[in-house]
Amino acid sequence: MEDCIFCKIVKGDLPCFKVYEDERVLAFEDINPISRGHTLIIPKNHAENLWEISPEDLTAIHLASKKVAAAIKRALNPVGVAALQLNGKW
Repeated sequence: MEDCIFCKIVKGDLPCFKVYEDERVLAFEDINPISRGHTLIIPKNHAENLWEISPEDLTAIHLASKKVAAAIKRALNPVGVAALQLNGKW
């Protein structure tokens, strides 16, 4: 999608600080973090919301989130973790 900021990040048109990447997902640090370790995990295939995302991409995001959370735990030793799934334009 041409005007999707996340698609531009996936394509490399916009920079990001990559935390994790595989064939289906990209994880990167948020530019306005609300806490240390704030990481966004997105599918490489454009999906506007949960209704549009493929089951395979959704599964890949959740598996990647476990890997990213483990890395954050090792690096930052947080007391907990918050995992959110947001839809729509904010």
